[in-house]
Amino acid sequence: MKRTLLMVIATIVLLPILYLIYFFVILAPMSDAKFKQQLPAIVQQLESKIEGNGDETIVMIHGYPDTLAMWDAQADYLKQHYTVARFTLPGYGQNDNGKRPHYNIKQIRMITDAFIKSLHKDKVTVFAHDWGAIYAFHYLEKNSLVDKLVLFDVGSFGDEPRPKVNMQYTLALAIAWTLPEFLGEKLTLYTAENILNLADVDASKTINDLRSEPRLTYPYYHLWHSVLTKNLNPSLSIDDYQTPFLFMYGNDKKVWFHADSWKNQIIEKNKAEVIAIKGGHWFMQSSADDVNQQLSQWLNKEKHASEQPMTASQALLN
Repeated sequence: MKRTLLMVIATIVLLPILYLIYFFVILAPMSDAKFKQQLPAIVQQLESKIEGNGDETIVMIHGYPDTLAMWDAQADYLKQHYTVARFTLPGYGQNDNGKRPHYNIKQIRMITDAFIKSLHKDKVTVFAHDWGAIYAFHYLEKNSLVDKLVLFDVGSFGDEPRPKVNMQYTLALAIAWTLPEFLGEKLTLYTAENILNLADVDASKTINDLRSEPRLTYPYYHLWHSVLTKNLNPSLSIDDYQTPFLFMYGNDKKVWFHADSWKNQIIEKNKAEVIAIKGGHWFMQSSADDVNQQLSQWLNKEKHASEQPMTASQALLN
């Protein structure tokens, strides 16, 4: 009896330890060398959709917990005049069979770069929402792939501390990724309902609209891994923004994903145009007609500006 009790206690103690060893050792991120070797196959396996036949190309990047279908309204509208290419992030596709991807932020950015290169275009415009915006943020630096950028609802907090609720929900979703499926799913649902309060993020959404698979939360795990290991890259300085961009955000929410100070600075320094739209975090769906009109106007304006001859000072900067 005593021996059986000891075995039960040992099992209870060892199981979590064995699970963590399995999770962090067996399922550790692939090495950079192996990742680079597999990158072409990873890109080839992405769920993607290319529509339209315009001279200019728009690449659309979604975030958590969506797929490329999130952009349906924008793609249907813009494909009349542009080539529209979009893809579903690794692990977010319905055909991923529950596999948990283990790509960090740097690797997802490399996947995005490789997808854009696979289109064989000179330069493209990128639309990016939620985590897509975080992945696309580095395109604000001068680069050879993207010449215009639209960030949807996620900007920067700069040097300001993140709001408490943002810290809480991102940590909860990071933890969800490390848990067994049924526990991770419960935590993602609890996070949406009780930590974030979904109505405070977007009143047009209900909990039934959100996918709760914990495999989708890997961006949050890698974010917190970078924070806790002190390996998080510093925010790009506004003065270093080189790419023309538009920042659109939903004005009807209580949880914010940018700081007003950052928004005001990019306006004051003439780094971007900023447009507030009626709606919450997914305003591009709930206010699709308004968003599409604003996007079309901005794209036409930027195209006209790029066709104007450079001034002497602009030539020196380039």
